[in-house]
Amino acid sequence: MRVVAALLASLSLLGCSSPDGTPAGLPDATSDATTDVGVGCLFCNDVTEDLPDWVAVKGEIDRVCSDSDNCHGSGAGGMGLSPGHEFGTMIDVVSLEKPPMMRVAPGDPEHSYVYLKLACEGGIAGGCMPFDTTPDPVLARRFHDWIEAGAPTQ
Repeated sequence: MRVVAALLASLSLLGCSSPDGTPAGLPDATSDATTDVGVGCLFCNDVTEDLPDWVAVKGEIDRVCSDSDNCHGSGAGGMGLSPGHEFGTMIDVVSLEKPPMMRVAPGDPEHSYVYLKLACEGGIAGGCMPFDTTPDPVLARRFHDWIEAGAPTQ
């Protein structure tokens, strides 16, 4: 019964991380492994892969981009992002770094500046996103697929 309850709790997390960013349900250096069931993120990859693209992208924006300590939480590049306002400054909005290119051109990831910045494969001004990190091909692919699907927001 304890494992079933832990599994249900872990599936409800969807984001699969605790407020401090560590994987939920997994023991860390401060946890007591005998009381931590360790299944909190056992199925997280499976769960996030089954999410609609827009939900996964929204979660990534909230996790990576819109925190007040990160670039777009403070409005870098004129693209302020915050939970609940993830898409309004991106979809069909002209890039300030590379006009007349759109930040997100629904259906056209190869001409969407946000995707190009995430893919870090050229055609951009300034640095890649997320800033000061190694490009993440999984993150870039998630945005690519969302944009290719028409950049839905619901």
